[in-house]
This record gives sequence, C-alpha cells and structure tokens, in this order.
Amino acid sequence: MRTVTPVVKRLAVGVVALGALSLGWTGLAGAAAPAKGPVVTSTFNCARAPKVLSRIEKGEARIAAGLPRLTAAEAKAEKAGHAKRAARLEKRIAHFKSAGFAARLHKATAAIEAKCHVPAPTATSASGTSATTKS
Repeated sequence: MRTVTPVVKRLAVGVVALGALSLGWTGLAGAAAPAKGPVVTSTFNCARAPKVLSRIEKGEARIAAGLPRLTAAEAKAEKAGHAKRAARLEKRIAHFKSAGFAARLHKATAAIEAKCHVPAPTATSASGTSATTKS
C-alpha cells in the first residue's frame, strides 16, 4: 500500500502539470487571435434593414400574442399535476417577459436604425408589405 501512494501522487502531479501546460498553450494561442465580439453591425447589409426590422417587430408581436396561451398552458399543467411541465412553461414565460430579452431586441433595432438610417416599420406597413409579397 505504501508503494502505491507515491505512484498515485506522481500520476496526479503529472495530470495537473499536463493540464496546466495545455491551458497555457491554449491561452497563448487565444491571446494571439483577434477578439471576437458582437460585430454584427459592422458587416450588416443595410439593404436588408427593412426586412430585418420588420422581422423583429413580427417576433415581438408573436411573443405578445403567445404569452396568454403560455400562461393558460402553465395553469392547466399545474391543475393536472404536471409540475415539471409547469415549471418549464413558467421559465419560458419569465424569459419572454424579462427586461433583458426586450432590451436585446430594442438594442438590435436601435443599432440597425443608427447604422442604416432607416426607421423601424410600423405595424400597418409591415403587414401591408407582407400582404403584397404574398399575392
């Protein structure tokens, strides 16, 4: 038993050293690479701006229309005793209602409007353009 302990210690030290070296090389390689951040606005094609803004607006409308259904489904799941499903629905509802989620959509809209100098479409113009393209 005494001879096994030093071998295990050496093995553990070797694994830790190998891990540290591999992280060290990865750290150097990561430091040499350029930082990748949200560069969406720098490569965004302004010709697509109205379409993207319309899509964001339609998504917000679908979320607003779907929240009552999610709330009803959560209540139904709780009533039926499906605690896991109710918890999952509650988490989804909280995500859609969160200020961070809305802030991301508004931030993307503001960035597109600022870069491309295009105003966000109104609900009537968005539905009007989709009706003409479907015809």
